Amino acid sequence: MFFKHKNQDDQYRRLEEQLAAIARDTADAKQKLGLLADLSETVRQFKFNTTTEMQQLDTTLHQHLDRFDLRLGQHVDETEAYFRQLHSDVHKHDMAIEDLLDEWAEKKSDEDDIQTRLQEADRTEQLLLALFEAYQEQFWNLKHYAFSKDESWAMQISLMEKNLEQYRQNCSIRVIQECGVSVDYNLYDIIEAIDTTDPALDKTIAEIYRCGYVYKGKVRRKAQAGAYRFAAAQ
Repeated sequence: MFFKHKNQDDQYRRLEEQLAAIARDTADAKQKLGLLADLSETVRQFKFNTTTEMQQLDTTLHQHLDRFDLRLGQHVDETEAYFRQLHSDVHKHDMAIEDLLDEWAEKKSDEDDIQTRLQEADRTEQLLLALFEAYQEQFWNLKHYAFSKDESWAMQISLMEKNLEQYRQNCSIRVIQECGVSVDYNLYDIIEAIDTTDPALDKTIAEIYRCGYVYKGKVRRKAQAGAYRFAAAQ
């Protein structure tokens, strides 16, 4: 009987231990279920928040895309208008450049024509100056010959020369033929020295052997002359 009660007690104790273990397992399971429920709620809330944020982001993105499309369209329109204006300006500039090139070609042609005329005028001027030199030399020789042969004829030649002086001045020509003036080596080539006892005549022009001339302020040909040289009386 004693052993029977002892076995029952052992069985009760084991049952109690099993019940206690089951209770602990149940409590653990409940705790885990609570944690899972909390985790599920957290996941659900996260999913909800994420979905809401995604919707907001999607809405914001669409708004930004709409504004971007609008601005892009405006920018494209402005760019097209700018390029149209630029093309118009370039076309105008091209036309202006063509006009300038045509005008430059005309001016170049005019300049070439003017240059040709200037060269021709320069050649003509040189020929006329050569003609004047030949005429002046012949006229000078004729005048000196007349003075030595016929005074009336010489007076007529002097009158002719006086009448021609105005034309020479109009052509910017001045004849170098003065006697009695101081020697200027820029105007005279002294080819003879003539002695004189008068100190006032020293280094003055005594005689002209060939006249010279100045053209436009420049000596083209010096006069050949004799100059006095002071020599004290012995």
